[in-house]
Amino acid sequence: MDKQTFLQELDYRLRHMPEEDKLDAIEYYSEYIDDLNLPPDSDICIHLGSPKEVARQIISDTTEKKIDEQQEKKTTKGFGSILWLAILGIFASPIALPLAIAAIAIIFAGLITVGSVVFAFGVSGVACVISGFLTTIAAFTAADFASKLAILGSGLLVMGLGILFLLLTAAMARCIVSLVSSIIKKRIMKNKARKAQVA
Repeated sequence: MDKQTFLQELDYRLRHMPEEDKLDAIEYYSEYIDDLNLPPDSDICIHLGSPKEVARQIISDTTEKKIDEQQEKKTTKGFGSILWLAILGIFASPIALPLAIAAIAIIFAGLITVGSVVFAFGVSGVACVISGFLTTIAAFTAADFASKLAILGSGLLVMGLGILFLLLTAAMARCIVSLVSSIIKKRIMKNKARKAQVA
C-alpha cells in the first residue's frame, strides 16, 4: 500500500474523531512516512501496520491525552469528547460488534441512572433556593412579629438547604467525571500493556 492510499484509508477510519485531532494525526503520519525515506514502491503497512491498527492506536492515544488534559484542568469541560473517543475506541478494537454494543448500552444505562440522581439533586437545590427566597419575602407580609421571624427563619433554612444541595450536586458531578475518566484511562493502560506483551 502506497503513502497516499494509506493516508486516505487512515483518514476514513478516523472520520468520527474531532477534526483537529484527526488532522494532527494525518499530518504526523504523513511526515513520519516521509522521514522513513522508503522506495516509492514500498508497502507502508510493513513498516507501520495496517491503517486499521494505526487508527486504533491513534484513538487510544488521543483518548488518553484528553483524559490527562481534563484531569490537569480539574474541570468537566471536554468530558463529552472523551466519552465519544472511548466509544470510538470500543468500536475500533477487535472485539465483536455485539459485545461493543452491549458494553456501550451498559455504560449509557449507568451514566443515565447516575446522571438522573445528580440532576434530581440539582433541581431540588434550585427549587429549595427559589422557595426559600419567596418564603423569606413572604415573611414581611405576616401579621405579627413572631410570625415574621418564624417564616423568615424557615425561608432562610430552606434556602440554605438548597445551596447545600447545589454544592453536593457540583461535588457529585466532579466525582463522577473523575471516576469515569480514571476507568477509561485504566482500560487504555491495560490494553497498552497487553499489546506490549504480545509484541
